[in-house]
Amino acid sequence: MNTVLKEIFTRMKPLCEAMMVTPSKENVAGFAAVVGELNNDHVQEMHQYLLYPLITHFRSRGMQGKVEQQKNIVDALTVVLEKVHINNTDICLKILTGFMPLIFDKTRPGMIADVPEEVKLSAMKCLTALMLGIDQDVRIQLFKTQVPLLAQIIFVSVHIAKLEKLRSLRLAAIKNMTAFTAIHDKLTDSAYQIRDSNTEFVVVDMLSSILPGVLSALQDIAMDTHNPGHAVVVSALNTSHRVICITMNDKLLPKKSSVTAKDFADMIAEKTSCVDKDVSSKGLKDIVRRSPEWYTMAGEKLSLVVRSLVPLSAHEHVKVRKELAVLCSRILNECNQSMQPSIPIVLDVLLSLSNDSYPHVAQYCSRVLKVYFTDSPKEKIVDTLDTLCENFLNVVTNLPRVLNNINSSRKLVGLDLVYGYIRVLSYGGGGRLTSALTSRGGLPALCDALRHAAALHTQRVSLATRPPADTHVTELTSNPLPTSPWLEFRHLDNAACVSRLREICQLVAEADCAHLVLDHLLDLFQQRDCELAYIINCIGSAPKSSPTLAKRILDIYLEEDLWYLPLELDVEDPALSQEETLDVNVYNPRGWTKDSVPGLFEGATEVRYTGISYQQPRPPPPNVGGAVGGGGCRSPAQLQRHLVLSCLLTEGVGEMAAHLKEQFQPYLMKTLCLLLERVGSRYELLHIAGLQASTCVSAACGHAGTGELIAANGDYLTNQITNKLKKVWNIQSALEILSVVMRYSDTAILDYLYGIVDDVLVQSCDKYHEKDLYAYLQVFLTFITYIRKWFHIEEEKTISKETEIPNVLKDVLEFAKNQKEVEEMLHKEDVDKKSAEEMYLEDVKNKEENEMDYDDTVTKEAAPLPRHVTVTMSILRRTINFMTSPRRDESVLALRVVRSGLVVLQEHEEQLLPLVHAAWSPLNATVTHPPVAMAALDLLVTMATLSKDFIRSRASKDVLPHIYKYLKTSSSESLLKDKGSAYRLSAAYRLQQAMLRALPRLLLQLAVDEVELQAAMDAAVLYLSKNQPQPLQELSVNFFSEILSYNYGAVWYFLRTFCGNERVLTPPRDVTTLQLCDVIGTPYKCTHTDYDKNIKLLFKKHKC
Repeated sequence: MNTVLKEIFTRMKPLCEAMMVTPSKENVAGFAAVVGELNNDHVQEMHQYLLYPLITHFRSRGMQGKVEQQKNIVDALTVVLEKVHINNTDICLKILTGFMPLIFDKTRPGMIADVPEEVKLSAMKCLTALMLGIDQDVRIQLFKTQVPLLAQIIFVSVHIAKLEKLRSLRLAAIKNMTAFTAIHDKLTDSAYQIRDSNTEFVVVDMLSSILPGVLSALQDIAMDTHNPGHAVVVSALNTSHRVICITMNDKLLPKKSSVTAKDFADMIAEKTSCVDKDVSSKGLKDIVRRSPEWYTMAGEKLSLVVRSLVPLSAHEHVKVRKELAVLCSRILNECNQSMQPSIPIVLDVLLSLSNDSYPHVAQYCSRVLKVYFTDSPKEKIVDTLDTLCENFLNVVTNLPRVLNNINSSRKLVGLDLVYGYIRVLSYGGGGRLTSALTSRGGLPALCDALRHAAALHTQRVSLATRPPADTHVTELTSNPLPTSPWLEFRHLDNAACVSRLREICQLVAEADCAHLVLDHLLDLFQQRDCELAYIINCIGSAPKSSPTLAKRILDIYLEEDLWYLPLELDVEDPALSQEETLDVNVYNPRGWTKDSVPGLFEGATEVRYTGISYQQPRPPPPNVGGAVGGGGCRSPAQLQRHLVLSCLLTEGVGEMAAHLKEQFQPYLMKTLCLLLERVGSRYELLHIAGLQASTCVSAACGHAGTGELIAANGDYLTNQITNKLKKVWNIQSALEILSVVMRYSDTAILDYLYGIVDDVLVQSCDKYHEKDLYAYLQVFLTFITYIRKWFHIEEEKTISKETEIPNVLKDVLEFAKNQKEVEEMLHKEDVDKKSAEEMYLEDVKNKEENEMDYDDTVTKEAAPLPRHVTVTMSILRRTINFMTSPRRDESVLALRVVRSGLVVLQEHEEQLLPLVHAAWSPLNATVTHPPVAMAALDLLVTMATLSKDFIRSRASKDVLPHIYKYLKTSSSESLLKDKGSAYRLSAAYRLQQAMLRALPRLLLQLAVDEVELQAAMDAAVLYLSKNQPQPLQELSVNFFSEILSYNYGAVWYFLRTFCGNERVLTPPRDVTTLQLCDVIGTPYKCTHTDYDKNIKLLFKKHKC
């Protein structure tokens, strides 16, 4: 013994003797502290001496029940064991057997002794340190001879991890279990393999005896819903795949070098025998451990364990999902043959996690799958591929059921699975995906699953709602909405699911079987389902898809019977009588039909129009898209479906154009007019879809925007519009295109537009074309709007009468001053008197001079009116007739056309006033419905602004009394209607707002007298009440504020009377020229408390 060891021994001897005599807390702690300071080599030399007192007390029966002392001794023992290597089997067994009474009690649940958690934690750490510190030979001997003892400790460890609550104790128990099975991190390499082959053999032998119990407990630990955090779950999964892949590794399977005749005989006997072939039904004693039959049985049993872990693929913590991916990866690569029943399960998990939101998890799984299916020998994965195809079919078949669930995460997992299977089957080409789809009904199942996933909500009223007719014509930009409002999915309730569905379609489009899938989808598309259109769009527009797919889709979409689906409810129009058309015998546009005459010139087709007489009625054309009667929709639901489908078709054209780019050029002439029709549609959704598609087409053709695209093809478009206007069935299309072209053009095409508008005016005279009246009015409004834009014509809004804030006292003083001056002038003689003769001679002279004088000037002819003015006048003369249309939208639009057109004529009074006069009677007759009344009010204000007192008398007599009456009667209906009231959504409420908003400007422009102002204020004052809706109060305050600026005295007197108070208003003392009296009553304090706040606000606002 060297000097250093002697010194250490001298130092440790009294400590060991003291602890041996009295194992108090202080003695044990002092011992542990000194040992902790010693060098490991020195402790190794003295480990038997140091362990003796600890083991003696630990195994002593006198220590039983002394929990605190036991814990102190165990902690000290741990300090020693962490510094030494145990090379003596007896010492190891003494420690192990000494721990059993401390932690084991067969009478309790899980056979865990009833001791504090701290003691169990110390015991787990000590046992772990022991098993990590024993020599290799001792470990092998223990695994060979002490399997029952080790199994008992392992059993207690896993049940502590399963049943206890303390997180650190559960983790320590799992670590202890890995140490006792030699799969601890310190005993394995980076690939989780035991470094020594001899140790591995005995470990596998032992684990094969206790495998079911260990894995079932680890499964319960991992799936426990009350796990505190993620660390326990991760540790359980880590231990599970270490145990499984050590025990069930493919390298342990018995290998046969050749196939003998006995093998064939056994196989034939197995097929023909009626004996139960389920190895799991045999008793355990009948199966030799680690034999082929044992591995088969174990593989089937373990598949249940692996399947139970699948829900962890949706665990909220990324480390759990990563550890589950490692488990599945190891089973796939290391236990592929021995655990064949688990291969479909682990493939599902890996495929699902390959789309994980965390990149390192997704990349890991993708890399595992790609390496396995591309780098593995074909003979190794042939069974896996068969299983994969079968699983793919099952997943696709079950996808609709998964999507019907309310759990969004489950839906995403289901879509991720489909995406993963398609991606894996597409690895390396070879037609794997094609084989999977063409066998056992795979193709119909995939198409049905995609169709179900893309199910849309079409039964929404908003889908078929037209934009309100009283909205202003807006500029179309080259930046349409980034979203598609017609896509409201029934099952996909978040963006991640929608994105995954689109990615699935893109994978299908990039596969070898894309044409096969598209053929089946197009066959199904004969039913005209919106969902199929969405799937077809996604496939055709995939970034790496073949251009041929997009071209085939375009050819289908552009078919006339599909593109022009009915978008109106079916209404049977009565036949025109002889009085309603020019010539019944020659002109019946409803009778025109197209006849195809094949065989003219080697297959040429002639289109001719026949049956244009009432004398030879033609049968109605066949139903298109479910249309009946006149070609409309049977129900609003069918109309909504057609509208959504039309939007999808339009969107599809744009997506195909974006994908084809320069290859789309041959389709430009076919699609340009069709897309502009969509842009000009009265349906808001179709308008947005057309705008998006036209923007995509513009970009594909190298244009900066839709305006540039139209400018580049202006000649073609004007020619198409002219031709379409000449054909009765194309009028609506022509009008929609014309409306859009005008929006994007400038004065360069005015000459073309004049001619087209003239044609529209002529056609609008035919009563048959009344069904296209809305489109005609839309063209007129667009034309006038852009005439005003191009020629910078703005509506005059200033009040002609100069007004200022009056001062009542100042007016009185001015009156007194003027009266005095008049009296002075009457007394002053400032005119020279003349005789009667002088006055007669002067008159004769003036008469002679007037006779000699004559006018030699030539009156100049008035300059011709500009062309845009004359066309506007023609439009107004025609549109005035439509102001009284029974259809609300048409009436509102006609009022807007007249209002905008009158502004164009504001500089031409001779032409303006006759049109104002002509519009008065229809205007007076249109006030029936609130929306029409609001548009009529706007027109009335414009007429008052432009014609001033020309309509004053008629307005005061015919219109203003009705406005006052409506405001008075409706004031009681709007009383106490707060923000949540349904009344605020009604047309009556909007009409009240419109009247209060228009009334002050109307009165000021008409320059009405005080009597008329009195009547207006009687109606408007009711809305100063604080019980009226706040917007109406603000409009009423604004009304009185504007009238105050116009006639301060009238408003002051009216409010003074209305307030009805007795407050005295005294005259100023500095006035001496007049004798002024006190005034009883002021307008500043109202006796009606409901009105007082707004009246004070009115005068305060006016002074500011």
